[in-house]
Amino acid sequence: MWLYASLSVMLLSNHAWPTEKEVVQAQATKDAAVNYLRSLPHDRKIHVWPSWHRPYEVVADRLNVRSSIERYKALRGDLNGLLPAIGTAQISIIAADGANWQKDVASALTSSRLLPWYKDFVAKAELSLDGCTTYKFTSRDTWASVGVILINELNFPENGTATLDRCVHAALDYLQGFPTREGYFDYSTLPDARIRGLVIEATYKCAAEGDGTAEPRERTRDGLTPRPSLDCIVAKVAE
Repeated sequence: MWLYASLSVMLLSNHAWPTEKEVVQAQATKDAAVNYLRSLPHDRKIHVWPSWHRPYEVVADRLNVRSSIERYKALRGDLNGLLPAIGTAQISIIAADGANWQKDVASALTSSRLLPWYKDFVAKAELSLDGCTTYKFTSRDTWASVGVILINELNFPENGTATLDRCVHAALDYLQGFPTREGYFDYSTLPDARIRGLVIEATYKCAAEGDGTAEPRERTRDGLTPRPSLDCIVAKVAE
């Protein structure tokens, strides 16, 4: 069944019409999303996941990242795709003490479900100054395959859930396939969550529909095709 059918049912069952203010805000969000996408290099590669499900893990969680992930799931609904890893993890989130980073990370990696090569990478990975670092890996330059989120607790207030959410939610959106202007992750430069949500929804619609191509070069068991184009995503956002 089409993933977004539930959205249509929800809208049909809600008899409250949007107010003029809500209509204006929704259009402004669409316009901002379209403008953002048009500001990107036209040849920007967008890597989506080959499956609707992404096994994830949280290790060395000093900031209660799990609560932030639950808020992300509520925010993105069916599009979040996150399931706790039983076998190999595709997304790993490590929140640790920056003052003892190497020691904390080494300890966390002993229980991590990442494949060994990625564990070796994480053990030596550089952290950004803002304390919110994300690395995304691809398979054959075609699909998103592994994502790592590293959070330095020294950059985040003890009870600052809003600041933590900005980092975690932006990082997860980036791993989902949200394109950045520079091609790397810097959460402070990304548009707000509503704009990112529109772009991600449009991205996966294009991936599910084969980007409008009659015979896509590749399609997974979940019905997804790789590297949707910016043109398709812009068109979907603007609908």
